[in-house]
Formats: sequence, C-alpha cells, structure tokens
Amino acid sequence: MGSVLASLQPASVWSIFEEIAGVPRPSTKERKIREWVKGWARAAGIPFKEDEAGNILLAKDAAPGCGRFPVLVLQAHMDMVCQSAPGREFDFEKEPIRVKIEGKTVMADGTTLGADNGIGMAYALALLAEQDMAHGPLEVLLTANEETGFGGALGLKEGFFTGRYLLNLDSESQGEITIGSAGGGNTEYSLPANLVPVNTPGNNGFKGIRLSVEGLLSGHSGVQIHLPRLNAIKLVIEGLAQVAGSDGAHGRSDVHAVRDRGGVHPLLVHSFEGGSARNAIPAQASCVFLVPGERWGDAMKRLERWKTRVEGEWKEREPKMAIDVSPAGSHPGEISACSEAESDAILALLDEVPHGPIAFSDELPGLVQTSNNLAVVRSGNGSVNAACLSRSFSDDELGELRERLRGIGLKHGARVEQDAPYPGWSEDPSSPFLSLVRSRYGSIVTGEVRLSAVHAGLECGLFTKANPGIQIASVGPNIGDAHSPGEWVSIESVGTLWRVLRGIVEGMGTLEG
Repeated sequence: MGSVLASLQPASVWSIFEEIAGVPRPSTKERKIREWVKGWARAAGIPFKEDEAGNILLAKDAAPGCGRFPVLVLQAHMDMVCQSAPGREFDFEKEPIRVKIEGKTVMADGTTLGADNGIGMAYALALLAEQDMAHGPLEVLLTANEETGFGGALGLKEGFFTGRYLLNLDSESQGEITIGSAGGGNTEYSLPANLVPVNTPGNNGFKGIRLSVEGLLSGHSGVQIHLPRLNAIKLVIEGLAQVAGSDGAHGRSDVHAVRDRGGVHPLLVHSFEGGSARNAIPAQASCVFLVPGERWGDAMKRLERWKTRVEGEWKEREPKMAIDVSPAGSHPGEISACSEAESDAILALLDEVPHGPIAFSDELPGLVQTSNNLAVVRSGNGSVNAACLSRSFSDDELGELRERLRGIGLKHGARVEQDAPYPGWSEDPSSPFLSLVRSRYGSIVTGEVRLSAVHAGLECGLFTKANPGIQIASVGPNIGDAHSPGEWVSIESVGTLWRVLRGIVEGMGTLEG
C-alpha cells in the first residue's frame, strides 16, 4: 500500500509520522517501536543508547561552524493511548494505525491516531535527519511508558542525557508554550467478586440484565476533564441506581441504600467492565447483573425510562452515545453472580469514587487545579479491579485526594494500591531558553504567543530531578480529542511548528553552553 500522507508538507515529518503510525506501540508494550527507532537510527548513521527503563537517546554532533552551540535535547514519548470506536475490532498490539486525511486534518480510521506523541517523535527524528540546518549538538530523548504513569521518565538516571536545554514536544496547541503541568498518581482497587449459582430449582429464581453504554466522546483526562462529557462507568452506576430505587442525579447516586425506596433488590453483580486507559475518560462500560425473577420486568422498565431521559438530556453534547438494555443469561440454573454483600461493595465503591474536577485554580480562571478520573474497571478471576488517575498542581491537594481515595477503598473492603506520585512542573518565565523559544515562535506565527500551564501531566518535572538546573519549554501542533477515537492533528499547524522548531535549533548559539 502506498503512502497516504505523501502529499503533505513538511514531507520529512509526515513520512516519519506515517512510519511510526504503522508500528504498534501500546503503553508498556513498546518493544516494536523501540526496535523501529533503533533501526531508523542505524540506517541514518546516528548513534544511540538505551537504558533499563526502555528510554532511547539518539545524538548528533554539531554542524560545521556550530560547535560552540550548547546541547539541545528534543524529547517525546514512544507509547500511545489505544482506543477504538464502538463496534471497531482492532488489535493495537499487532495492527498498524490506518491514517487518513480528513479536510484540514489527519485522523485514524476508527481508532486513536497516536499524534500524541507520534508527531513529537517525527519532529525530533526529522530534525536529526536535516542536512541544510545550522545546528549545535542535538540529543533526542524518546521515553517509554509515558501514558500509564511516566515509567520511562521515572527510570531515568542522571547523566543519561547531557543537554541543559530541553524542548518537550508533547503539547497540543499552536501558539502556546507550555511552562507548567500538573502532578499526578494512580490509585488501584481490588474487591472480591466470587461468582456462585444464585438459583434453586423450583423457584422463580433470578434473571439477568445487561446494561451497556458506548460511543461517548471520551477524551484526555487532563485536557478535557472539565468539559461536559459523560464518564461511561459513572453512567452505568447511575442506571443501576435507578433499578435500586435511587433518584440521585448523575454522579451522586446511592446504589446501596435502597431498602426503603421501593427499588428492585437484591441487585447482584455478574460482571462489570469499563474504560481503556487511566488517562482517558471512559467511553464505554457495561454491567451484567441479576435481579429476582418477579421484579425483572420492573427493573427493565426503570432502565428504559432512565435511558429515555438520559438520551434526551445529553443528545446535543454526546451525539454518538448508545445505551443498551437487554436480557442476559440463559435458563436460571446457569446464572451466577456475586453475593449481595460483594455486589453492594462493588457498586458502592464505584459510586463513591469521585470523577471530574475537584477544585479550580484561584490564579488562572477556568484552569482545573485538582481532578480525578475514574478510568478503568475489569472483572474476572474472583475480583473486580478499578483504577483512577488523580492530578493536581498542588502537592498538598494531590496528597489529600489520594488519602481520600484510599479511605473510600478501605471503607468498602477493597485492597488499595497507590504508586509513587509524579511531580508537577513550573518553569521560570524569565529563563533565557524560554525567551529564545518565545522569540522564534513569535517570528513565525501572527498574534500573541501565549505562555500556559496544562492540567495534563508532562514528564518535565521528572527531567528536572534527573538534571537539576535544566531549562525546559513544551510546544506542539494543534491536536484535538487526544486519547479518543476522534483524535486529529491539524496539517497546517504541523508545518507551522516545523518552521518554529528549525528556528529554535538554529538560534541555540545565542545561549550559553
């Protein structure tokens, strides 16, 4: 098959990006992309090294006459978030991303595109390959496992890269230079979920129902967490609350205090699945559950009424949302589920874990200060496991939220595991490197070049720990709906930023070595 993006400029960037898109690279399963990078480097005659965390560093000496330039580090991450559209069967560990041109953007065919951060990788490698550019010594740092906890950056040893100026290529808005990002950390829960037969011969027994939600907009849990987008896991919990008898609004249901509300009980969980990645707002979720046979019809009617109401309320903001309510299971003797106590604990935990913004910044109106994304739920092998990602610009607020999440888990009998949080990052607005980046950016684009902070996490805070005193700025082209099947990158902005990057590289001689 020929190139899809061959007509786009700059040709070197798009050619490399299309090759990268053809290499499977889910987070934590990056062997293929690491091998591709090393093969590319060998073919280009560029030295490289790899560390124990899976990071790769490529290096190129200065061009003639540029030996006095200080070393510039160009940094991107190798992995991508993997999500596919409803009904789209796709094996991200084996299949290439199928890119396409849609108007003024490049998208994928029914999956995430991986412009986050494949386009950053393409920029960095294309700059290494440039032959007609005045450049000082260049280092390209490609990190591993960024999307699921900054594993590569956490594993960096001091001295792996030597440059004192680093340009992170993982931002997503043309005309902005990112100089700050939130810190964050993961929380994982595990609850017992032992499936046992619940029917006895001769009685009406229990009957099963499957409630599923698909097609939500989803999005990046840092960039889009404040937008009016539904979380599929929370929406399923809301539906179950209607069966149980609660009239609570979305996100504030009370699924286990139902005895006095005329609900259908007991509600026994057979399975619960939802979400795909910790840093993506869940686009789909489903729960198979059982109710007493004589109340099955009532439960179905409650769900249908709830479905009609939700679809009406959200049809403008979630246009592709699909809620399905259907019978589940075969004959009663084959139906199994968790006990009532285990079911109550599972649903109560998922109900109580918060999702969305927790606090907003006092200094920057509209900027989320602290948030939590209830991201993934999986059931099987005698347990239900859930994971969430918390973010904050405040270390104290992040710590308080993580303690709250731990307390929720312990309250409902869950095993709780929390990894070490990664730090936020704040760059000095008066740094010489930032001044260079800003001036070269301003010479290319019209209008004001803005300095910004993002609620999303960037690896920059960890680079400052590995190389104290380093100066960092982060830039990127226009990327939309990252971490969702609707992800796109603007063709024009890719070309604009390429000119900016060349200008920065050629301007490094104005800085001290």
